[in-house]
Amino acid sequence: MLIKSDQCIGCGQCIVFCPVGCISEVNGVAAINHDECVECGVCERNAVCPTGAFEQEELCMPRYIRKAFSDPLGKHENVTGKHGGRGTEEVKTNDVTGTIHSLDEVEIAIEMGRPGIGARFSDVEAITKAVSKYGVIFQKENPVTGYIKDLATGEVEESVLNEKVLSCIIEFAAPADKLLSSLDTIKDTGSKLQTVFSLCVICKVDENNNTIIESEIVNAGYDIRRTSTKTNLGLGRPLYEDRIKGGASA
Repeated sequence: MLIKSDQCIGCGQCIVFCPVGCISEVNGVAAINHDECVECGVCERNAVCPTGAFEQEELCMPRYIRKAFSDPLGKHENVTGKHGGRGTEEVKTNDVTGTIHSLDEVEIAIEMGRPGIGARFSDVEAITKAVSKYGVIFQKENPVTGYIKDLATGEVEESVLNEKVLSCIIEFAAPADKLLSSLDTIKDTGSKLQTVFSLCVICKVDENNNTIIESEIVNAGYDIRRTSTKTNLGLGRPLYEDRIKGGASA
């Protein structure tokens, strides 16, 4: 995003709209710190500049990924559906995605960054490299996965490491017996990052509403009773089954 200095009157009303605080007053006019800007477009759409001083510059790679992850109107070019958003479609809805098929598998989703701080792909790489040693399977249709150049090591393309986004989601499947090791590694690695993150563990339950991982997580000191939970009722299952049938007949 650009601000035309010859049109800016220095009213300052755009400054408070920036979710990462990268707009400031410089020599009487508003200016954008382009290294910190995540190209979310909030300033242009919501600040209602009285002189129309904002201009969306044409974005090329690798900078375009800032807009793809941070702007609700952005689209990812490195996934089949070219969808928007920070991860795969319905990341937390296993009935739709069909990611987890058995009790001895788990899906982990790690949301990197938040409004107010954002996240750089160098922090993303720190996590993907840390968990790769547990034989995880990064989700194919996740746009973050598209920038991991080595799925075995979690190494991210060097050209995007300094790119900053409002937030993005790392998604991978792992054997249930590797969950605690993965969580401990994520916790240790996360303490060294220059951003914040939240973590979601997705699993199936049996006919008695039990899982093989709940007691292990609790015994390891993770207080899951004080966290947010979501139970799917199977309403999305026909959609997933239709996808499988369509793929089988293709």
